Amino acid sequence: AMLIGNGPDAMHRVSMIGNDMKLDTGIGMCGKAGQGVPVGVGQPHLRMNQMTVGGTRV
Repeated sequence: AMLIGNGPDAMHRVSMIGNDMKLDTGIGMCGKAGQGVPVGVGQPHLRMNQMTVGGTRV
């Protein structure tokens, strides 16, 4: 799933971080001006104190 919002604001709402770091086995690409570099993505589970999903506060 993709969540869109303010990253720095979301970081202030993290209350717990899991001990289960995982990296995606696929390779993504970031690029600019026709140049690209392979990148990886991943993170442990997070607990957020508050977030908005689909316009509903949870």
